[in-house]
Amino acid sequence: MKHSSTPREIETVMHKRLREQGYKLTSQRLAIIRLLSKEMTHPGAADILKKIRKSLPQVSMSTVYYTLDVLKMEGLIQELEFCDQDNRYDINVSNHINLICKKCGRIEDFPGELPYSYTQVRQKTDFQPQGMRYEYYGYCKECR
Repeated sequence: MKHSSTPREIETVMHKRLREQGYKLTSQRLAIIRLLSKEMTHPGAADILKKIRKSLPQVSMSTVYYTLDVLKMEGLIQELEFCDQDNRYDINVSNHINLICKKCGRIEDFPGELPYSYTQVRQKTDFQPQGMRYEYYGYCKECR
């Protein structure tokens, strides 16, 4: 989904895809989808669990991870892996740049132009790209 989609549009697309693939839309799964569609902060699994438990206290960490894995396998979110912090989850699966604060860990999407497309890389190098991630590290407005 593109960052410009509304939370309702994001939820509708996710619900439709999961139903088409035979997944049940449980209350836990719906709550996780709702949270991801409204929070563009790239939350980690622990953050998701903490927020979901406010309305559904019985949700377990394994349910959160399983739902995130399903959403990732269906191409509805991407997982951002880091060496020095927990993995985070991005609902914006279009090509974009992530702006990552070195102090607070906040991640923002920047919809700027990417340096090269998959086609350009393939044509220039005969390399078959399967994914890419562009990140800028620095300090957000609140941490400067």
